Amino acid sequence: MDLEEAKEFKERCTQCAAVSWGLTDEGKYYCTSCHNVTERSKEVINTGAIPNTKIQAISRGLKRKRKLEKGWDWYVCEGFQQILYQQAEALKTLGVGPELKNEVLHNFWKRYLQKSKQAYCKNPVYTSGRKATVLEDNPSHSDWDSEPDLLSDFSCRSFVESGTDSQPDGCPQKPFPISKASQSETASICSGSLDGVEYSLRKEKGIVKMTVPRTLAFCYLSLLWQRETITLSDLLRFVEEGHIPYINAFQHFPEEMKLYGRDKGIFAIESWPAYEDIYKKMIEIAKFLDLPRFPDITEDCYLHPNILCMKYLMEVNLPDEMNDLTCQVVKMTGIGEVDFLTFDPIAKMAKTVKYDVQAVAVIVVVLKLLFLLDDNLEWTLSNIAEKYNEKNKEDKPWFDFRKWYQVMKRSVDEKKQKWEEARAKYLWKSEKPLYHSSIDRAVVYKRREMVVSLQKQFSTLVDSAPTVEKKSPSSFQFNWTEGDSARTCFHGHGLQGILKKKGQSMTTKNSLYWLSTQKFCRRKRASLAIVNM
Repeated sequence: MDLEEAKEFKERCTQCAAVSWGLTDEGKYYCTSCHNVTERSKEVINTGAIPNTKIQAISRGLKRKRKLEKGWDWYVCEGFQQILYQQAEALKTLGVGPELKNEVLHNFWKRYLQKSKQAYCKNPVYTSGRKATVLEDNPSHSDWDSEPDLLSDFSCRSFVESGTDSQPDGCPQKPFPISKASQSETASICSGSLDGVEYSLRKEKGIVKMTVPRTLAFCYLSLLWQRETITLSDLLRFVEEGHIPYINAFQHFPEEMKLYGRDKGIFAIESWPAYEDIYKKMIEIAKFLDLPRFPDITEDCYLHPNILCMKYLMEVNLPDEMNDLTCQVVKMTGIGEVDFLTFDPIAKMAKTVKYDVQAVAVIVVVLKLLFLLDDNLEWTLSNIAEKYNEKNKEDKPWFDFRKWYQVMKRSVDEKKQKWEEARAKYLWKSEKPLYHSSIDRAVVYKRREMVVSLQKQFSTLVDSAPTVEKKSPSSFQFNWTEGDSARTCFHGHGLQGILKKKGQSMTTKNSLYWLSTQKFCRRKRASLAIVNM
């Protein structure tokens, strides 16, 4: 190619909209940014007039282009490393401390590479192609206390970074350094990665294979270790809202990391992550890594049920006075104890807690203690509260369960409709096309170019750009403010219509506890009281 000769071609690239063209040896223009080859060509009348220096320059350029098209040699684990790096950066943007990426997540990932025998061991599983660099003085073993030195090179370079080949002095080499196409002839023609086919077929007992859903499990393990203010349900919601890379995360790989064939089945995800699935994978990974007891979940920690219950009471627009009752339930049941809440993967009697689910369950129990929720008592108490509020408009209003139910149902239905519309409009196709082999690359990119062109034409006809609204990240899904007539805020409402005075304290008028599958429970019902209310 000759960039000087192609300067006269000023049209924009149909694929990336750049104006940067080069010439192939066939005289066709191609984009130097995305390497899209056009049908336009430059006519050369007198080939004999072309100097030898230009011919040599064209030859050198073509070699560089072919080298770039082949891409770098890379392993599958480096692809997952890229995704983890993107997710860690996204969490940092959401307000998580940088130590989560720089220390915790990186250490977990290094430990996984060692335990799965992919790096940081004497005999890595990769014996063909190029040999992985290993730390010979750190053999693989399961004793956690003797391994932190193994994971101490993160400050030098955290995960794979696009476009950087240099490495600071004094830093140990990455477990799988991404080398360029000097040995790409060893790569399989069935995948862009060196071990795509081997990784797909690998089934070794006792080894947890890395998948894209397990990257979220790694993230949640790191969040739990740091005791961050993000629960698993929050993490999955941020993923669905597009704040954390997950679907089509591979399209952010460096251009030199070619991905096709078997890589498609490894990195392409066509479904949203499920809570129970990610939770099970988190426990599975923690046990596989032999992680020690996590930092204690104390009363001042965000994941403690007292704090989470307070947060969810605000979220679902319930009275603030219910927080005293939720704290009593937590204390009486013992689910707020440190040993109960702290995650210990290698304990003999390992206990796992779904912190967000547990907090919501406590709130449901309190509602049943107050209103029974048998489709009868709650409406009777609502009638009493409604009559009181009509007669005493200047006083503190009593909590009206019926009114609260109507307000919440309307808000939840609106939120659910928007959620369903967003899912229906979601574009599952990635901006970076996937193809089965390098032979199909030109055809796939051509089809993608046609699709993008048609989308632009239709958007011009309807006079609107196909934009998807991206929500700002927030811990709360609902916002309740005082004085909003359409959305009543119940935070300041009282529970006097539901409680009765008993000595120096207030106790619930309802004396039953009802389960839909059992008869009324009278003997084992817990007695709740609010002192000095």
